[in-house]
Amino acid sequence: MKKAIVFMCVALLLVSVSACNKGGGGKYGDVKKVMNKYIDATEKFATAMEGVKDADGVVKAIEAYTVVAKDLGPQIKGFETKYPEFKDMENLPEELKPLVDRMQGVATKMMSSMGKIAEYAADPKVQAAQAKLTEAMGSLQ
Repeated sequence: MKKAIVFMCVALLLVSVSACNKGGGGKYGDVKKVMNKYIDATEKFATAMEGVKDADGVVKAIEAYTVVAKDLGPQIKGFETKYPEFKDMENLPEELKPLVDRMQGVATKMMSSMGKIAEYAADPKVQAAQAKLTEAMGSLQ
């Protein structure tokens, strides 16, 4: 349970950092596009977790989120070198601030979904799914 919560906090931090790199058009159009996809997936995951009723539901939600993390991870990681200004999270470009605000809202929802994972954390299928998600989220770092 603690591992899952810590993992999700790290994931949310990474997403917040990455969120600063995405939105729509302008200089950071590529960042906005990727980050909106990631935020959408994070929100969908949190919503799915709210409705799970068993370990299989948890696994299904985690697996769907893992697919997105694997797909978008390399793109998000590439923004670090393309946009060195993202290293200073305190002074992000104005163009990206709406994404940060959106991600903060989703992060709150995500944290509440962690309790559901904790309920089923002893299930081997859930543990395996979490391990795959952790690996995929590692690509964001």
